[in-house]
Amino acid sequence: MKLPRKVTDTTRNNRVGQMKPTENQIVIDRYNRRLAEFGRDPRTLGWTKGKQKLRFHILLSHWSLQDATILDFGCGFGDMYDHCKELDPTVRYVGVDINPQLIAEGRRHFPEAELFSADVFEDGLPRQYDYIFSSGVHNFKIEDNWQFITDTFDLFDKYATRGFAVNFLSNRVEFELADTYHADPVSILELAYRYSNRVTLRNDYMPFEFTVFIDKRETFDKNYTVYPDFMTFVTR
Repeated sequence: MKLPRKVTDTTRNNRVGQMKPTENQIVIDRYNRRLAEFGRDPRTLGWTKGKQKLRFHILLSHWSLQDATILDFGCGFGDMYDHCKELDPTVRYVGVDINPQLIAEGRRHFPEAELFSADVFEDGLPRQYDYIFSSGVHNFKIEDNWQFITDTFDLFDKYATRGFAVNFLSNRVEFELADTYHADPVSILELAYRYSNRVTLRNDYMPFEFTVFIDKRETFDKNYTVYPDFMTFVTR
């Protein structure tokens, strides 16, 4: 048995997920300035406290990725590629970022990785992937962050065949910086349930960040109402 899928509104005429051209350029210019200052360094991407590997670990440890094709959305230099190869050499990694300078630097460091620069909300993606992961993409404040989030989820739902995962800064904090966006975990969880009933939210690895996993493999045993991965624990 499989639950009914979410129906996406196709009546909108505007580009999905579109930041204003000025916002796109602000994001690109921000990273270019940091690249000129720091070079290929986590600080260029805004990761200043050495926690990038932890975020990758959380994103990539939820599902078995053996022989899976994954997309790293907003990949920066493609550093997740290195983590994937440590985790499972069979992972087929693809990275995309709107900033061509970051991609060029990533290609120099990871010549064997598939990295490309594109505005995927304008041009779409060239193919589907088993899983899509996104780290830090929604941390900067723009005019309409919530619309950007929902449109990103729509995009991931279209191009991910098995599932997708996204991390966020949490609004369960004592203060927020002026230029950062902090998402409400409850609202993100409610949004996730529009795409699947098989959802996980993790807020157990850092107090002020969380990750949501949307698993699109919703088929379950109709007699036991249990997903296949867990049938070995069911007494028959």
